[in-house]
Amino acid sequence: MRVCDGNPVHLGHHAIADGRWRIYAFADNALPGESSRLASWAEWMLKSSDSPVVKYTPAGTDLDSLFDIKVIYQQPNGEIDFGPDIPGIFKPRVGPFQLTDYEKVYAINPEADIFEARGIDQKVAVVVVRPDQYVSHVLPLEAVEELASFFYGALNSRAR
Repeated sequence: MRVCDGNPVHLGHHAIADGRWRIYAFADNALPGESSRLASWAEWMLKSSDSPVVKYTPAGTDLDSLFDIKVIYQQPNGEIDFGPDIPGIFKPRVGPFQLTDYEKVYAINPEADIFEARGIDQKVAVVVVRPDQYVSHVLPLEAVEELASFFYGALNSRAR
């Protein structure tokens, strides 16, 4: 379920053919704001020079212009507060007015838990989907070097 409005939305139905890579971060059991593997991963994605977002997003474009990054928390929608504790990578400012994109934060639907339905390890996972909607990589949140290496072979560094 999307946290911003409580609507049940299939992740694949939310993706559009816009040429962006999709990265889905399936969170550990911590809530936003708590120390967790997801929080460390999100910090790395925003600040590390090895992060694909930092390394390949063209200068002068929106944070999500090349990578559409979403998070799926293990808690039900009502337990996730879309506030300041949500990492910035999941609430980018976009468009000409730099408005916050609220549609990148998800929680489980208790009636159809995606972790159970898709057999996703509740110890966390990252799923990388190419722009043509092919699932091209699945790895744990801790594997940041592997994620960086994956994109190194596929993308050019951004213009500085």
